[in-house]
Amino acid sequence: MKRGLLVLLVGGIAVTLVSRKERPFPEAPRDEFRAAQLQSSARVIFITLDGPVRDDVLTGAHMPGLQAAVRKEGVAFAATTSAMTAMSLPGYQTMAAGALTGCRDNDCARIQLETMAETIARTLHLAPEDVALFASWSRFALAATSRDAGVFLDLPADGPPHDGGPRWKNARFDAVTFSAARAHWQTHRPRFMHLAFLDTDEWAHLGLRTEYEQALRETDARIVEVLQWVAALPPEEAALTTVLLASDHGRGRADWTRHGLLYPGSTEIFVAAIGPLVKRGAAAQVDQRDLRPTVQRLFGLCPARVNEDGRAIEAIIGGLPCGDVVGEFVKSGSR
Repeated sequence: MKRGLLVLLVGGIAVTLVSRKERPFPEAPRDEFRAAQLQSSARVIFITLDGPVRDDVLTGAHMPGLQAAVRKEGVAFAATTSAMTAMSLPGYQTMAAGALTGCRDNDCARIQLETMAETIARTLHLAPEDVALFASWSRFALAATSRDAGVFLDLPADGPPHDGGPRWKNARFDAVTFSAARAHWQTHRPRFMHLAFLDTDEWAHLGLRTEYEQALRETDARIVEVLQWVAALPPEEAALTTVLLASDHGRGRADWTRHGLLYPGSTEIFVAAIGPLVKRGAAAQVDQRDLRPTVQRLFGLCPARVNEDGRAIEAIIGGLPCGDVVGEFVKSGSR
């Protein structure tokens, strides 16, 4: 289904970019040995929820597991979309690129910039199975990669609704996506894994609040299970593993079945991070562009500094160092 309203406000976009340029990049501490350790052994599991109401995630009654984990060893805060419209594919492309891509709706072309997953695989010399992305929506592929090799991608095919599947096209239920991700984790223990869930957005579009709230509870249970995966790792590996979470867009406050620039609330998203590396600081200004450089810093990498692009979220990465990739150290690391 994936409905949304497209309205392009050039002036509003320009204001956003100017405000970003006025916020300077913090200097990343340089510690080549510690950075090389992160490059060799750090893990990130990135989980995205499609179109939840932000408060339902951060303070609502249906995601107690996530909220408890954040209180214990994490941070969560309100954030905003930065894509031209509060829709899924623009949001996913912006997160993957760490920058605006020109995508304005769910029918835009495949991303042309090297994506977050591709950069991690290339820079850290990782095999495709070590950089694995699982999605419930087929068009997520247009944001996941700019080419057809280098990472592991598992998602449904384009097509109409089918028996045993959801009511919406180009999709599968999140339960199927998570089952595939669980099997991959058990076999490969990837260094980077992205789980892109969908059910919340589609049930909301149908106006079925009971099903939407059930999808929140099921997602919460899956997040808790992912945290159990991490806890079962050897202690030295768990200490370098971070679970990062975000949403692609919000929902209209007056009409929660819709999202877009004419529906206030649509730009309201959340970002959360859980793990021993998380600083647990405060964040004054965060949007989707900041997720990619944050992930790169969690891996000990130094993102390129382009004014209008994202900045690593200091409230998550704190004083984590970055450094030049030490190829042999990475190749001979714990994996």
